[in-house]
Amino acid sequence: MLFRYLLALTVILGTLTLAACGGGGGGGGGLGSNITAPDTDGDGVADENDNCVDDSNEDQADADVDGVGDACDALPATYAFEDDSGASTVSYTGQSARQVLVSDLVSAMLGLERNAATVPSDVVTDLNFYISLDPDIRDASYPPNFALSGGESIIVNDDDAPSETIVPGAISSGKDIISKFAGNDKEDHILGGEFFGWTGFSTPADLLNEYLRILAEETADTTDSIAIAGGTANIGTPTVTEEGLDLRQLIQKFTLGALTFSQGTADYMSIDYGSDANLTLAEGKSYTEGAHDFDEAFGYFGAARNYTEQGDAVIKDPAYQDSVVSDGAIDLRSEFNFANSTNCAKRDLGTAENSNPTDYTTEVFNAFVLGREILQNAANGATESSPGSLSAEASAALNAQIVIAAQTWEKCIAATVVHYINDTLGDMDNFVNEDFSDLDNFLTLAKHWAEMKGFALGLQFSPYSPFRTGAVNGTDVGANVNDLKEVLSLMGEAPVLADGTQNGSLFGGALSASEAKDAYRADLLAARDILERAYAFDSENVANW
Repeated sequence: MLFRYLLALTVILGTLTLAACGGGGGGGGGLGSNITAPDTDGDGVADENDNCVDDSNEDQADADVDGVGDACDALPATYAFEDDSGASTVSYTGQSARQVLVSDLVSAMLGLERNAATVPSDVVTDLNFYISLDPDIRDASYPPNFALSGGESIIVNDDDAPSETIVPGAISSGKDIISKFAGNDKEDHILGGEFFGWTGFSTPADLLNEYLRILAEETADTTDSIAIAGGTANIGTPTVTEEGLDLRQLIQKFTLGALTFSQGTADYMSIDYGSDANLTLAEGKSYTEGAHDFDEAFGYFGAARNYTEQGDAVIKDPAYQDSVVSDGAIDLRSEFNFANSTNCAKRDLGTAENSNPTDYTTEVFNAFVLGREILQNAANGATESSPGSLSAEASAALNAQIVIAAQTWEKCIAATVVHYINDTLGDMDNFVNEDFSDLDNFLTLAKHWAEMKGFALGLQFSPYSPFRTGAVNGTDVGANVNDLKEVLSLMGEAPVLADGTQNGSLFGGALSASEAKDAYRADLLAARDILERAYAFDSENVANW
């Protein structure tokens, strides 16, 4: 009897429980009632826990970690941020000025001529006008060189009228190149205390000075010639040596690494963004010190503020569109794509028809924008004496975006190195036995090799590099700094020419020109393989870049 009584009681209690919970269908009558928390947007998340009450977002995604979901708090589509009063908080004029300085340095090199009467030391002095002359002395006599290819009007500040040419000092005064070179600004920007990739030079500045010295001597040498099919040809171009060094390309591409990439990653992306100092407003400014540092990293990357809206075909030109503020002029502070930013678009276009096309432009830009949005949120309530707040969760999200931005920027450089490895191999295929097919074959080889080597030297300057961390996209790739040293060693310090020589000797101790060229081709392919593994590149993309 006791068993039957307990069994009956269990059934009754179970029935009452179902009724109270609304179970068993029917109309919800009986002892219970249907009590359901409000869910306005019907996404299955109760309003009291929903970070977007009126917008369905089952995943509750909140990329900028501000407590408001992405569905009702969309991230900016452009690199544009304002404070509560509507004032822009974005500023990186010093970086734009240095981008123009590098461009003007290139123009100066392209304007050189070979002349036996040239005094090499004068050439070095003239080029150092752009690199290392005290800006307080230089700016007063700086010639307006920078211009757009179509002659469009340029704006560089809020006060001057648009002009067809500008000087970098009009964007930001007191800027030079050499003081921000890796190692010159801070010793620890030569990562691990070791600069490598070119024998006999312990700092990037020393190597730059060597390139300038060689270039200056070439301008006074009118006799340089090379063997081409059917005869010889005078090189003529003052920036290229008989050994096949294109000094203009080496200087420009190496500078992009030792200046812009180093400053962007080893400096401005590597600060303590959560410190009180970096969460307070800069004196007399609308932005915090940390947000400004992040802007400066973006300025060294060189993208327009509406970068991805332009599309890869426009970005690669380098492009300029009067599209941030339509005022009939191109604002170099916001509407122009400099340097490394254009390489991302070029590499994306190079994979567009492949099985796994890249989208580096979107990846790097979105990371910059999201990181900056997190810092903008952290500036709420900040004054010059009282800091804003960066939570642990927001800090982690910011750091994740910094890694994405730095590594994707580096992928664009590394993929460009791969591109020039492929071009160099193609140039070697155009040799005619032990001669160059023509002068252009030689000059093109020199150009492509110098771009390959110059960009590759720059891969050593980021602390976020897979050669430093062993990982890319959060995945272990097993790379280390010795692998990068191997890449640079395999490339050597000059191309292998049509006669199989490198810097005057048959490459690698070979017994014939054919053997030497085959060995160097194998070395370049080995270097390419290392880059493919280190950056987890798709093999089809690598073969076709």
